Amino acid sequence: MDFDAAIIGSGAGGYYSALRLLKHGKKVLIIEKEKFGGECLNYGCIPSKALIELSENIGYLHDMPGVTLNYKIDMKEWQKWKESMVKRITGGAEKLCISLGAKVIYGVGSVKDRNTVTVNGTDYTAKNIIINTGSVPVKIKGIDDVYYNREMLAVENIPSKLVIIGGGYIGVEMGTAFRKLGSEVYIVEMKDRILPEIEEDLAREVDKRLRKLGVNIMTGMKVLSVKKDKNYKVAIEGSDTIEADTVLMSVGRIPNTEGSGIEKLGIEMDGRFIKTDSHKRTNVPNIYAIGDVSGGPMLAHKAFYDGYVAAENILGNDTVVDYRAMPFVVYTDPEIAFTGKAGTKSNKVPVLANPRSLTMNQQDGFFKLYYDDDGTITGAGVAAPRSSESITEISLAVESGLSIDDLFLTIHPHPTVSEGLKDAAERRD
Repeated sequence: MDFDAAIIGSGAGGYYSALRLLKHGKKVLIIEKEKFGGECLNYGCIPSKALIELSENIGYLHDMPGVTLNYKIDMKEWQKWKESMVKRITGGAEKLCISLGAKVIYGVGSVKDRNTVTVNGTDYTAKNIIINTGSVPVKIKGIDDVYYNREMLAVENIPSKLVIIGGGYIGVEMGTAFRKLGSEVYIVEMKDRILPEIEEDLAREVDKRLRKLGVNIMTGMKVLSVKKDKNYKVAIEGSDTIEADTVLMSVGRIPNTEGSGIEKLGIEMDGRFIKTDSHKRTNVPNIYAIGDVSGGPMLAHKAFYDGYVAAENILGNDTVVDYRAMPFVVYTDPEIAFTGKAGTKSNKVPVLANPRSLTMNQQDGFFKLYYDDDGTITGAGVAAPRSSESITEISLAVESGLSIDDLFLTIHPHPTVSEGLKDAAERRD
């Protein structure tokens, strides 16, 4: 065999599994069709958080009493900075893999058989194959020439008027950011509320804040057509046509299996996704699937974890997935974060009771902690500033079987946003 493992796709789970294997002396081939690091590093989580950080800083100063702003945003210069920042991260990840002995080949990889991959017309053999081909945006037939997340994060001019089709997490994050950067924003969602996939009380905090910012939220509405001439004309069922200079299509993502060769091998599917067991193995021996293509939430940290599990099993360590404490984050205003599941009881503390949030002029949101009758923490939902930085505390609590007393008796620094979770852990009975 040429390699111990061949990994198709260098996205989050791919390079993480590669590093795990390389550090244990395994010979690894990484195949990448575009840019090292995949969607998250190049076109998703990293560049989007850079844009959100820019908008948050401007929004913070704009809302702060006594502050008058006089600023200019040169998006072309900002894009240069963003690209250089992304390249530092992706370049570092690639160099680290290569320094540990990985072979990186650029091209479209496909699985020929259970021990062979093909790239650029050449076959390579491997004891194990990891499929990490990610996902692609859903495209609606008849709606062409619109922006998707990649194009939206590369704009060199802030849109004057932006219509976002889809009120899921990407649409709402982009709507929040561009509204704070000065765009007139419309979010059109078919379901009866934005963020329909998360708990309603969490989504309600974002809806309330977006409306305060002046975002036009149109729920229960269906886009009939998008036509482009000089500007876009978006026809909406039961409403007037909206004319805008930019339209972002954000109606979800689907697994990317095109050209992977899986259909020839008899790999079992779960709908559009590659079906895997708890070890991230497919039904074909020696072939694993991780990340977006293998189902479950399409999150980079889920892909990292999948990559770890697959690598551990290749190394001979019997390891199974356990997603029960996986955190979810929506980078809106306020930030939404949740993990675990509902318990028999819950405590809720308003952001208004959190001094650190008030120092940031943030008043919207809450900290909600779930637990069972015996006090064991089962999960949490947080709508608060920087909740992405504090939700891991609850993931650890769920993973470790900790109680509300354990959390409440842990001394938290003051003032911090995380104190809101500590306060929610105080017994009420």
